[in-house]
Amino acid sequence: MSNVNRIPIIEDYLKVSVHPLRHTGGRRSAIQRKSDPKLPLVTIFTIVRNQKETLSQTIMSVLGQSYTNIEYVIIDGASTDGTLEVIKQFDDKIDLWISEPDHGTSDASNKAISLAGGDFIFWLPADDWIDPNFIEIAVKALLRTGADFVFGNMAMYTNGKLVSLTKGDKDYVKSLARGDPSFNYPCMVINKECFQKFGLIDLSYKFSNDYEWLLRCHQSGGKGYYENLLIVHRRTGGFGERHLFKSTLEQLRILKQYRLPMAKAINIYLECFVRRGIGYCAKLFLPEIIHKKLKLVACRRKQ
Repeated sequence: MSNVNRIPIIEDYLKVSVHPLRHTGGRRSAIQRKSDPKLPLVTIFTIVRNQKETLSQTIMSVLGQSYTNIEYVIIDGASTDGTLEVIKQFDDKIDLWISEPDHGTSDASNKAISLAGGDFIFWLPADDWIDPNFIEIAVKALLRTGADFVFGNMAMYTNGKLVSLTKGDKDYVKSLARGDPSFNYPCMVINKECFQKFGLIDLSYKFSNDYEWLLRCHQSGGKGYYENLLIVHRRTGGFGERHLFKSTLEQLRILKQYRLPMAKAINIYLECFVRRGIGYCAKLFLPEIIHKKLKLVACRRKQ
């Protein structure tokens, strides 16, 4: 799927020819999972490329869910570091895995969404993990509220230690419109009908494609619900953090595309860059014990 001139839809991906270098596996052909009004099918998908060190923990957190009606899909972008071997170790527990070259995270995510058989979809990156009751809590919230998506909180870890907790905001619409949504895409469990009605991820955005999709969903009438009990655990240094400046430029471009005011967003981004700059300088020049205390204070403020 390489056409970036329009927002792709599920049917586009279902029509794409199989890549000649594709490898595939999993138990989907042997186990056909079905949905039930009281027990909807949830598709969890992970996109990955060269992340063999963290992928096992991600997979294990999916296999350990208390909710029973889950299918798990992994899309690998032709890894070369041994990631595929990790996936194959769980071949009899993963419903479907595909390994082949792709056009980046947006393309891989769209592929996974198009192959999903679930009523609800959850994207769990290969750096992340979730608590055993995550999906159970999310499904109960979706069924209780009738929301199009549910979101929660995000805990960040460095070297295995908690460094911050970003909480979601019940009144997320205001922050969404000013360019700093108070929830993160990795926390969201989404009704598949949203992708059918509002389209897949825009391939023209590489770093802030989640933000563009959320704005599109919101402006098309999609409704979200904040569930405080939902927490996604993430490692620092992920894709978005490594490309913060490019991600910021894309977010400003998205605001312009949707004709939203940019002044507040620019101020927020500048403040973010200043904080990061101060933190970087503190790490370089302050004694380690002082630096750790400053990080602890910052962490408590975020909580």
